[in-house]
Amino acid sequence: MAAACSAASPAPAGWQPVPGASGKWVQGAGDAEQRYSYETRAYDGTLQALASQQAVAVAQRTPRAKFIRSDVYAPCPGIAAIATFALTRSRTLDEGLSVQGGQAIVVGYERPAGAPTPQSVTDAMQRTLCLTR
Repeated sequence: MAAACSAASPAPAGWQPVPGASGKWVQGAGDAEQRYSYETRAYDGTLQALASQQAVAVAQRTPRAKFIRSDVYAPCPGIAAIATFALTRSRTLDEGLSVQGGQAIVVGYERPAGAPTPQSVTDAMQRTLCLTR
C-alpha cells in the first residue's frame, strides 16, 4: 500500500513554504488562505491514542474549536485516520494521523469553511499518511 517513496516531499504541489517555519506551507491570502503542516515524532502508542491526544491538542490550541467528526482515512484504512474540526465559523481543520514504525505522522490542513480540498492536498496527505515504513 505504499503511496510513494520516502524521499517525496510532504508538501502539496505548488504550495509555498512558510518562511522560517519547518514543515509548514501556505497557499492563497486573506480569507482564502489555506495552511498545510506536516510533522513526525517518535511515538509508541496506537492510532486511536494519537487521535485522542491530537483532539486535546487542538482544543488547547484553539479553545473555541469544535470537533466535527473522525474516521479512518479511506485511501489507507487501518493505517491512518482523519479528524475534522471547526476552528471558527469560517475556518475548518482536517488532521490526518498515522502511526508507523515507531513514528507518529500528523498532517494538518486548514482552510476556509466549506472550501473543497484541492487535489494537491489530497495527494500530499495520501503520500505521507499511507506510506508504510
